[in-house]
Amino acid sequence: MPRHLTVVAILAAIALPLTAQTKPTAEPAWKTAIEARRQQLIQKNGYGTDSALRTQLMQMRSTDQTARGFAPSSATRKEMMQKLPVTDAELTGELKQIVQQKGWPTIALVGIDASNAAMLILTHTADHAWQRQMLPQLEQLADTGKIDPSSLAFVVDKELVAQGKLQRYGTQFKYINGGLAMYGVEDPGGLDAQRARALLPPIDVYKQQLTAMYHIPASKQIVTATPQN
Repeated sequence: MPRHLTVVAILAAIALPLTAQTKPTAEPAWKTAIEARRQQLIQKNGYGTDSALRTQLMQMRSTDQTARGFAPSSATRKEMMQKLPVTDAELTGELKQIVQQKGWPTIALVGIDASNAAMLILTHTADHAWQRQMLPQLEQLADTGKIDPSSLAFVVDKELVAQGKLQRYGTQFKYINGGLAMYGVEDPGGLDAQRARALLPPIDVYKQQLTAMYHIPASKQIVTATPQN
């Protein structure tokens, strides 16, 4: 594990099969509320009209996740990390071409999963200038219910941290002293409310998810972001 690591993850829920002896448990209120609002976005926008672009974006997502070790690969971790900057650059170029030709992939255009796949590529791009350039348009799309605000939250926070500012949604963590420490946030007392508006789980749940995914404990330590050169 490198000395410093910024953690950006979009986590998928895993549904466990019920046995004959197991009774279904009620979903927590926050999860039910998020899913209801997600379904509202889908009902409002539909499942996407450009099936070819949807397939392309999902393939790009697969490439991104494989390069980060979240999908099966024959490459070693060292080989993946060495190739990662090249993979990110290639995916960034592909996404730029899509945006130039068809605009940002909205839910109405490609469906919610493929739209979020596009945001995942933007989250991981090394082209911060382009990232900053896209933010006003993306925030407007989120405000008008045309994209999923949860995936945009990671881009917003990543850009704020890169500028040495407080993050808004608490999505960015740093590996330090054997644990994952959260970068400081704008409104600690209102963080869960801010996350709920962006269709994100409470921060304590998110920390549990990060710990389970990376096998590194998420601490209560808060770290200060410093501007990146």
